[in-house]
Amino acid sequence: MIKFSKIAIAVAIASAFSVAAHAAPISVTTPNGVVSGITSFDWAPSPVLAQGGNEAFVKLVNGTNDGVLGTNLTTAGTPLVGNAFTVYSQGRLNLFQDGTGAATSGLWTGAGSTAGKYEVTFELAYTEIVGAASTFPTNQAFFDFAAVQTTNYFRIYVQDLDAGGAVASNYASGLGFSDGLMVFEGKVAPAASQAGVFSSFATGAGIFPLGGDGDASNGVSALSATPSVTGSGSTPIIDLLSVVPTTYDNSFWNGQLIEFLISNINQNLPFTSVDPSETFIGGTIIPDVGTTNGGTSFGPGGLVAAGPDILFQTDPNGPVQQRVPEPGTLALAGLALGALSLARRRKA
Repeated sequence: MIKFSKIAIAVAIASAFSVAAHAAPISVTTPNGVVSGITSFDWAPSPVLAQGGNEAFVKLVNGTNDGVLGTNLTTAGTPLVGNAFTVYSQGRLNLFQDGTGAATSGLWTGAGSTAGKYEVTFELAYTEIVGAASTFPTNQAFFDFAAVQTTNYFRIYVQDLDAGGAVASNYASGLGFSDGLMVFEGKVAPAASQAGVFSSFATGAGIFPLGGDGDASNGVSALSATPSVTGSGSTPIIDLLSVVPTTYDNSFWNGQLIEFLISNINQNLPFTSVDPSETFIGGTIIPDVGTTNGGTSFGPGGLVAAGPDILFQTDPNGPVQQRVPEPGTLALAGLALGALSLARRRKA
């Protein structure tokens, strides 16, 4: 099987390709071979942790607004302001949309033997604010992407599960999502086309167990039995554009990646397709949802949060495009490579 090595992108090559190029579906080289014609990364349903999200909501209801700026404008033409918290998520690839090639059958999606398989996983984090909140008739909140990001990244990992010491990702434990080779790292930013659209979340009636996928063979999260509010919400497209990504492995991406999105982010409680993760980001982040996930109650001083955090389930997709050189620009790329090689020899 093909083994990856970390390769830095040469700016000269990117510049040569940008002279004349067109957008196209992407092609990637996996540990089992090439997959071509990919138009979207279809991620499996995934857990999301809003660390401090429940507490931020309760503070706002009780009249405390920290004044953290969002990125969108309200109908009054002013930025939404509110209380900040951090969003974490992790997941595995379920399908290369429109992808073709024998390697597609080698993608491990969480079930069955890992022999002869590889997996593609992601981790993300960004800073969000809750800028509007109400408790009648049910708890409802409106959120926005924070103008100043204190925690922000999106990372994609690829791992050959036949490799020595390889550990497949596990939603129940929350481990195994970042132990592969990181092939992409970029910053999360709100899509420009979605300006003025805010995400929202509203709770329903009743308290039920947080839930899970119901499959004991892949582990059972200790959080599955935790009581939880029921609820649903939606988030506009999150645009993951990074012109100069900090890590970009072109032994995986067969071309210059120009667009990577995460879309169709709908939030749901309780969990129905995956287990709520006990940890996030390699086991370094532990959810604290208290006695009831997303729960609140009224006390002498106002609304009280059952726990500072809230967990929910989402099912994201990732439309992608790459930049493909027009005929003739390959010669420019060759010149760029030659120039780099000559520069290295002179430096040596």
